[in-house]
Amino acid sequence: MKDGLPLKVSDIDTPALLIERRILEINIRRMQQLADDNRIILRPHIKAHKMPYLALKQIAAGAGGIAAAKLSEAEIMIKNGLDDIQIANQVVGPTKIERLFRLSQKAKISCAVDSPVNAREISAFFAKHGQKIDVLIEIDTGLKRCGLNSPKEIIKLARQLIKLKGINFRGLMTHAGHAYAASGKREVAEIGGFEGRFMVETAGLLRAAGIPVNEVSVGSTPTAPHAALIPGITEIRPGNYIFNDMMQVALGVVTVKSCALTILATVISRPDKNRVVIDAGSKALALDKGAHGLEQLKGYGHILKKKATLERLSEEHGIIKYDREEFLLGEKVRLIPNHACPVVNLFDFAYLVDGQKVLELIPIEARGMMT
Repeated sequence: MKDGLPLKVSDIDTPALLIERRILEINIRRMQQLADDNRIILRPHIKAHKMPYLALKQIAAGAGGIAAAKLSEAEIMIKNGLDDIQIANQVVGPTKIERLFRLSQKAKISCAVDSPVNAREISAFFAKHGQKIDVLIEIDTGLKRCGLNSPKEIIKLARQLIKLKGINFRGLMTHAGHAYAASGKREVAEIGGFEGRFMVETAGLLRAAGIPVNEVSVGSTPTAPHAALIPGITEIRPGNYIFNDMMQVALGVVTVKSCALTILATVISRPDKNRVVIDAGSKALALDKGAHGLEQLKGYGHILKKKATLERLSEEHGIIKYDREEFLLGEKVRLIPNHACPVVNLFDFAYLVDGQKVLELIPIEARGMMT
């Protein structure tokens, strides 16, 4: 131990969250290169990692700002020196709008809107203080969550926005999260291509109606490499790419070699010859078997260097089934989670590692930020 930090991965108490530095840095560089090659802005969504430490690494690599899902996430990031943040979400109600205003006094802030009622509410507060905030209309490109998909309604809302005193209409944003229900690489590519084309075409309709559109922002790790190729896209907002996970592997976006985040767990029981139990259950791995409907995932995580299936989870236990494999009582195993984002939210800190060497302890300062 050095200053309380384990020297080797084998010394770490479990369950624990590990980040492989080499893979992390490759992932950061690769997505930044995609943005640079297409002369667009990379705005990483920090809900995937929730760590100012990593957000600053992304900025240092060339990112033009960050995206956050929650105001509380943005508050943490601003305290740590991040100063260009898109709230990729609706900000509704007086309490949150007042917080949005306070954030806008400390950093460059923008947010999403998809209704005139919310837009007028935001505008009234900012105008009262003699200020404006950048807003983007959220477009529904297939996820069927928030956002508009009718060109007529989009143009109507944009015309209302440009007349509001407390608002500066910047452009359009979307998240093609339905790509996570795709059957494989080909369908992901189709969704990403449509995402980019629909957004660019919609921006063209607004411009033809005399409405300036400065930003056309798209999201999603699996679709970013495809949407980014469409001329007219100005920004990509992937998040999961920094770690990757078994969802990305199942979609054919990456292989397990590109997954930087793992859970370290210990075998605590060998009840029979085909079953062992580890000390990582749903409180460490979450119960996610695929965001937005992905069905290709088998089990609750991928066990590295073992031919076995993490078949069941209870809160504190993971039950592994296998046929021809060997597990020793007290053995430590590493698992790639199905969905990295909720898993990160379950831990207070992560160990940055290089193979078996422990490099650093990284606090997950924005974990649990719900409002």
